[in-house]
Amino acid sequence: MRALLFASTLACLAALACATSHIETSWVEPSATPRSFEMRRVLVVALAPDGAIRRTAEDALYAALSSTPRGQSGQLSVEPSYRLLDDRDLSDVDAARRKVEAAGFDGAVLVRFVSAEQKISGRGAGYGGGFWGSYGRGAWDAPYARTDTILRLQVNIYSLTEDKLLWSGVSRTTNPSGIDALIREVADAVRDDLVKRGLLPRPAA
Repeated sequence: MRALLFASTLACLAALACATSHIETSWVEPSATPRSFEMRRVLVVALAPDGAIRRTAEDALYAALSSTPRGQSGQLSVEPSYRLLDDRDLSDVDAARRKVEAAGFDGAVLVRFVSAEQKISGRGAGYGGGFWGSYGRGAWDAPYARTDTILRLQVNIYSLTEDKLLWSGVSRTTNPSGIDALIREVADAVRDDLVKRGLLPRPAA
């Protein structure tokens, strides 16, 4: 049900304005350093019960990470988990671990859907006083309402060689236009948080 709600929400938002994403809350492992994030082979996992959403989200995350300077230079190799792990592996920890370790991944990025909500804002008439209370008001003073959809995702970054969570954050996106745009914006927001913490280099101007 949550996956269907997620998918239908994104479909309904396709015609809306550009989304805006930021990290609401984040945590970093106290011992983490910039070297902690210099992984060479990273698995991206979207925990979604719907297979189509999982593949679309993982492909979008793969594209976002592969387009980074390290990805472009060949220092970072990224792979969507659906190419390695089938649906049963998502609930079988032992089987998934054997496959991931055998493939030689040293890092993983995990994304999961947290919540979707609608926020209604606007202005009512509220003049009072009958006819003369509203007389002479311009048409632009008419009441209006606006509905925004807010999606939250949790993103975790792991070191698989140390079996340790390095960074975790919850993103907030208003009116995403689709899964690709949503993941791209969230990936940018995660990067910005890591840059601000001094854990990633600032992108070239």
